[in-house]
Amino acid sequence: MQESLESVKSIPIQQVARRLGLEVIGQSARCFSHKPDRNPSLRLNLNTNRYHCYVCRGIYGSVIDLVMQVLGCDFKEAVSYLRGERQPLPPARPRRSEAERPVLSAERKGELLEAFMKFAPMQEEGMDYLRSRGLKTEIIEQMKIGYLRPGQYASASWALSRRYGFHSLKSAGLTNFYLFEKQKLPILLFPYRVGGAVQLIQARCLLTKAQAEARQIKRFAATGWATFFYNHDEIGKASILFLCEGEIDTLTLLQLGFSAIGSPGSWGFNEAWLNLFIGKTVVLCLDADPAGEKAAAWLSEEFRSRNVLSLKLYLPVGSDINEHVRKGGYLGITQSGATQS
Repeated sequence: MQESLESVKSIPIQQVARRLGLEVIGQSARCFSHKPDRNPSLRLNLNTNRYHCYVCRGIYGSVIDLVMQVLGCDFKEAVSYLRGERQPLPPARPRRSEAERPVLSAERKGELLEAFMKFAPMQEEGMDYLRSRGLKTEIIEQMKIGYLRPGQYASASWALSRRYGFHSLKSAGLTNFYLFEKQKLPILLFPYRVGGAVQLIQARCLLTKAQAEARQIKRFAATGWATFFYNHDEIGKASILFLCEGEIDTLTLLQLGFSAIGSPGSWGFNEAWLNLFIGKTVVLCLDADPAGEKAAAWLSEEFRSRNVLSLKLYLPVGSDINEHVRKGGYLGITQSGATQS
């Protein structure tokens, strides 16, 4: 059985990507998870027969994972799909969009997410991790970050299912955190609030990137696609905004006194958000890696076309804001967009 599974995993990744309808260009493809993907971001590694997206969190894995993520099917269906030359294909289930999920009003969803956060008060292990990243108790408490130990997710879900019903939990995206419970992993919870109300929760386990890849586990999961920035309300308060990649970088700059907001990943940026920055100055603080550089170049061009002044924070290659600041690095800013007249 294991040998048979390994033979499935050895099917060339390019072949599987084309079969799934992805636009393959050499050893890359246009990502199915974020749009527009003008410059193909899905890397197809021919040596390891695995894939990953440079700009999307959680989009990586084997050919089996690729089928599961593109078609929205389970493991057994994905394996059957890949064995299609010898077995009938299962009916492909399209990825279920947010719009197709059971309807839950924004108010009801916000109430449910807020109730979930009450089951996840910050605990010492979570504090220790965040402090190891240079964050202080004051900013952790101010942003109301939560924490769940293994087993606590199940307790919270059971209690909320009795109150709201399981389908409401699923519609709110809270079942997306089950993968961490299954792996017995503690998680940090970052609530995305707008006007004080929780609109989305982003969870991350405490594994390093290398540890997560070795165990083939996603480090991040959210209750849905982000339609707001982390610390979104800051947009209406400040004329100069520091646009970061992710929550911890945002918290790092907030702690230093900067007006920071966070995009969920280097390409968790919705084009509809661009006009929010008209009349403001934006400092791009994305990671100094290929994904961050690509996103920064795109944002700089888009801001220039809207006559928005954009600057870029200089970081050493391969680093992010949090790492750079913890090492005592200098925050140098260079102009990356056209100045306003």
